[in-house]
Amino acid sequence: MQPVEIRLAEKFPEPSFSALKRQVYADILMPSAELTAVLREEAQQRQDANHAHSPMVRFGAYAGAELVGWTAGWMERGGIFYMANSGVVGGHRRQGLYTALLGAIREHAISLGAVILRSQHSVTNNAVIIAKLKNGFVIGGLSQSAEMGTLVELVCHLGESRRRLFRQRVLPYVEPVNDEIV
Repeated sequence: MQPVEIRLAEKFPEPSFSALKRQVYADILMPSAELTAVLREEAQQRQDANHAHSPMVRFGAYAGAELVGWTAGWMERGGIFYMANSGVVGGHRRQGLYTALLGAIREHAISLGAVILRSQHSVTNNAVIIAKLKNGFVIGGLSQSAEMGTLVELVCHLGESRRRLFRQRVLPYVEPVNDEIV
């Protein structure tokens, strides 16, 4: 297997990136005809309204010229960097690639002044949830989505003072072990 390099990407090539996302998320996203119609309508409304979005940042993991993983997101108000989506192609999983992508986007978010990383995941996406929990994220809440079902929000406080405040205000009855919440 070829070594993988993490690089900042202005955008990923289409339609191959959309096909890659469908492949990586196939087990999570099984849209119905009704959902597909709603998503198309919403996309058209956004296009018609010409909504401005904050610039998306993309990091790609490349094995040679082949894109084998990515992470993408943008800054939100309040110093929050939202990790919109990430994925790693099956043959490159469990090799530390997701952790490397997470590190790249974390460092980029910090360079932009972010104080929190935030993401949402299907509650059945155990691999990513576990990887993020191992990398300093904590569960921030649950929500429901017509597209994805029940989602878990994960947050990573990028400074020690925010982590400490979170522990005091949100987890006051949990005893830390070695200064970590278990």
